[in-house]
Amino acid sequence: MATYNGERFLPAQLESLERQSFAPFELVVSDDDSSDGTDEIIARFAERAPFPVRVHKNRPGLGFRDNFLRAAAMATGGWIAFCDQDDVWRADKLERCAAFTALPDVTQIAHQANLIGPDGETVGVFDQGIRQSGIKPPLAYDVWATFWGFSMVVRHDVLRAVPVERRYVDYIDPRHRIAHDRWAFFLAQTLGCTAEIAEPLVDYRQHGANLFGAGRGRRSGPTESRDGAIEKNRPYIAATRQMLDIVRSLPATTEAQFPAFDRARAEAVYLHALCQVEARDRIYGGKAVASAMLCLRGLSAGLYRNAQNDTTRWRSFLKDLSLSLRN
Repeated sequence: MATYNGERFLPAQLESLERQSFAPFELVVSDDDSSDGTDEIIARFAERAPFPVRVHKNRPGLGFRDNFLRAAAMATGGWIAFCDQDDVWRADKLERCAAFTALPDVTQIAHQANLIGPDGETVGVFDQGIRQSGIKPPLAYDVWATFWGFSMVVRHDVLRAVPVERRYVDYIDPRHRIAHDRWAFFLAQTLGCTAEIAEPLVDYRQHGANLFGAGRGRRSGPTESRDGAIEKNRPYIAATRQMLDIVRSLPATTEAQFPAFDRARAEAVYLHALCQVEARDRIYGGKAVASAMLCLRGLSAGLYRNAQNDTTRWRSFLKDLSLSLRN
């Protein structure tokens, strides 16, 4: 759990951890120099919790990305469940997830969530594209996708497979390195299978202080310029190149540790994704007619094909074609 000035909603989350039908091995809290009552709330909980509670204080604060990864690094269990300070876990969340932890090929588990408001009222369902429970093979998802951290349970050795200092640039906010959940997702879906649970095992709270909320993301507006497209695309190029470098540098022992890992396919998937974003950069930077021809040739050559499943990224193609026809 990563905390920062969470006194308003933290008690409800801690109580939901205490009610788990499958008790956690431990609770590791990394606090980002909170100045409210967060420390006292955690200290009182630690006195009564039926499992060990360990707390680390960051002075100064690290920011949410590194705060979560600091907590994960201090954990000693075999699986890591990222825990937001303001949500509420269903009593059987860990029990439902634990059913998949014995499967040797599974490296991450993800589930749906209920959306709740500040006062706990249900406002919707956040399914994350999970339609039915089951096991997905490695690299079943877009290489730039993620599940949200609160819904993820990840094998600890996945996070140890690559030093955290090698995290690539955050392609959404290139001022930072990639966030904990996207980093874990990248490693986990590269190295193994994903168990999906089509049940809302967390109440995901929406409120004004959320760092991110369900459905909030950066989409291109209808009047995006070529320069704007280039600016947004360049961090994707840098990040994808780093993803490929990481895969290529994985040690020879990786296959023994993660039996579902297919090195050749992983390299091919990330190389295709890199070629895709590099080609889009050339389209955005060319003159109108030449860019349109590049766009059409790219479609014919498969550059708009999803690296992971051969489907076509029609939205990306239509966006690029539209941009290419502008002066």
